[in-house]
Amino acid sequence: MRPFTYVRSDTTAEAARAALAGADGDGRQSAAPASQFLAGGTNLIDMMKLDVVRPARLVDINGLPRDRFGAIESTDDGLRLGALVRMAEAADHPAVKAGFPVIAQALSLAASAQIRNMATLGGNILQRTRCTYFRDVSYINCNKRIPGSGCAAMNGVNRKHAVLGASEQCIATYPGDFAQALVALDAKVSLAGPQGERNLDVAKLHKAPGETPHIETQLRPGEIITGYEIARAPWMRRSLYLKIRDRESYEFALASAAVALDIEDGTIRQARIALGGVATVPWRAYDAEAALREQPADDKTFETAARLAFATATPRIHNAYKIALGKRTVLRALRQAAALQI
Repeated sequence: MRPFTYVRSDTTAEAARAALAGADGDGRQSAAPASQFLAGGTNLIDMMKLDVVRPARLVDINGLPRDRFGAIESTDDGLRLGALVRMAEAADHPAVKAGFPVIAQALSLAASAQIRNMATLGGNILQRTRCTYFRDVSYINCNKRIPGSGCAAMNGVNRKHAVLGASEQCIATYPGDFAQALVALDAKVSLAGPQGERNLDVAKLHKAPGETPHIETQLRPGEIITGYEIARAPWMRRSLYLKIRDRESYEFALASAAVALDIEDGTIRQARIALGGVATVPWRAYDAEAALREQPADDKTFETAARLAFATATPRIHNAYKIALGKRTVLRALRQAAALQI
């Protein structure tokens, strides 16, 4: 048992002050920050039990006002989801299911019912990788845990690791589902911290590993997610999330696709594709989207898009199958979205 200090904060300003000890000397989040925010705790407590993270302080943010941070607001302009909304609340909300089905589906497929009842939307997109070498501290070669130590997954068992966005420093896969749905819908994430409030595209929140795999997001020291904003667009109702995994019950994706299409008279006017299970970050397939625009909604078009989605993929020893699996997943998702009765 490792001792830690527990602090409860009722405002974002209090939370930021309490968490500032988590910043390292050059103003970035360190590989092992001294403070961690606690909301649902479904990922954080897991990491603490495994001894992967060892925070000296937990900053409980469940005291933040529920009318703002725990609210789901649907208007003619779009949807706002508070950071303290539980996954199950959002997945079951009528406005989310009707107007933003890809979000409801991604959340429903993301975890067990017990976890969905506890986990918050703010913490969900910040969950850490399930890479075995990261989660097992007996492996010392993990650049996410110990910068500069190497990556045991490179030549180890890497069946579930990334084929997109990897570097020579890290090939760990981003594990979530909800983030892909947000990326596909051009969502923005609202942030609050010592320097005030700001908005950021969800697609820009996560950082590919590059030379610094331990720096996973663009979050500044003491900054927390306060919610998400999704502006309405023509492609949102014709959206879905397809997840391929080793078993149908609670399991992380081997490959997934969040797709959204605007189709008029058989022609694709706009398309959005985000991939999961195959990349180091929630992955936006921009080239595949471009190939779909102003093209007929048919298999030939969809096959071209699926191929382009993985044109830059780099396989390792055991995960080459993910390229073919990912292409099939994109193809299936596009077919199913095009066939939806809107």
